[in-house]
Amino acid sequence: MYHAYSYKNRQNNEFVNGIDDKLSDVKKDVFEYQRLSQYHIKLAAIMRDHNQFKACLILCDWALASMIKALYIHSYHSMHPPKELTMNVILPLVHTDAEPGLDIALFIGTMQHMSSLADCPYDQPLELNNIERLFRRTEDIVRELTARLVNDSTE
Repeated sequence: MYHAYSYKNRQNNEFVNGIDDKLSDVKKDVFEYQRLSQYHIKLAAIMRDHNQFKACLILCDWALASMIKALYIHSYHSMHPPKELTMNVILPLVHTDAEPGLDIALFIGTMQHMSSLADCPYDQPLELNNIERLFRRTEDIVRELTARLVNDSTE
C-alpha cells in the first residue's frame, strides 16, 4: 500500500532539486563575476603598460564593480545584481565585523568618479606613478574581496 515514490515525494524532490539548481547557478554567477574581475585587471595592466591611463582607470573600475556584483550575488543569493552600484549597495558588502570596509567603499566610489569623467583636464594629466598606485590598490582590493568570497564559500 505504501509507495516510496508518491506524487507528494516527487513534488518535494523537485522542490529540493530546484533549490540546489538555484544555488549552483548562484555559485556559477559568483565565479563568473570573479573571473571577469580578474580579466579586467589583466587588461588594465596592459593598458597601463601602453600608457593608456584613462582606459586603465576604467578597467580598474570595472574590475571593482565585477567583484562587488560577485559579493552581492553571494551575499543575497540573487541572480540579478543592481546595475548601479551606490554606496548603499557597496558599504554593507565590503564592511564586516572583522574588517571595516569604509576605506574600500570610498576607494571604489573614487574610482567610479574618476572613470566617469569624460576627459582628464589638460592642465592635470594623469601620471604613471598615480596610475600605478591606483592600479595596485585595485589589485589589493580585488584580492582581498576574492579571499572573503573563498572563505565564505568554504564555511
